[in-house]
Amino acid sequence: MKVKICGITRPEDVNKSESCADLVGFINIERSKRFLKINQINELLASMKNKKMAVLVIEPEDLEDAIMKIKKTGIKTVQLHSLSRSQIRYLKWIDSYKKHGFDDELQVIRAVGISDGGVTEDKAREIKEFAEVCDALLLDYEVKGRIGGTGKQIPLDIALKAAETAKNVNNTIKIFLAGGMNAERLKNEKNVLDNIFDYVDVNSGVEDLPGVKNPDKIEYLCELVTVEN
Repeated sequence: MKVKICGITRPEDVNKSESCADLVGFINIERSKRFLKINQINELLASMKNKKMAVLVIEPEDLEDAIMKIKKTGIKTVQLHSLSRSQIRYLKWIDSYKKHGFDDELQVIRAVGISDGGVTEDKAREIKEFAEVCDALLLDYEVKGRIGGTGKQIPLDIALKAAETAKNVNNTIKIFLAGGMNAERLKNEKNVLDNIFDYVDVNSGVEDLPGVKNPDKIEYLCELVTVEN
């Protein structure tokens, strides 16, 4: 299992996260407390040694909006909180059509909202549809149609059911678990999480304030993830 530290807003947090995590997320969604403008993301990107670790988190209005933001940042791993299955398929087709041998292929992570209602028939259908066209799914807690930013955890049995539903459709898909992830949950559930999830996505769980990461919390969480069972 690997670690994505999301909601980065400061250069020092970029450097710390890059030193021990696997992916670093920059949020360009205005409703987020950790929202950054595209030019602010580019400023932080300039300090990264390995820009392939960067993840652009967006909620585009349409395909054109998504393409514009991907082009302006040059980030080729994008976490989408909107766009339909057909739009994502078209986005990946455009990228494949235009790329040449030296380009990195676009990697699409689609956020899927999960609530205490569990994996209903409609939710299972949604998971399966996105699993067919995406490189990864990120499971996050959903409130009133909004995915993420709640700090609430998805119950383990529901998260496992959602992950199983996706992998039954696409056994190569990567699954991220988000939603209030912190060191305590990892200590309590790591053995189970390790067997199912490819990444844990951590945001508020390593912060002192929204957008202000604590380097000791980042390091401790990363160490927990890498410890052998």
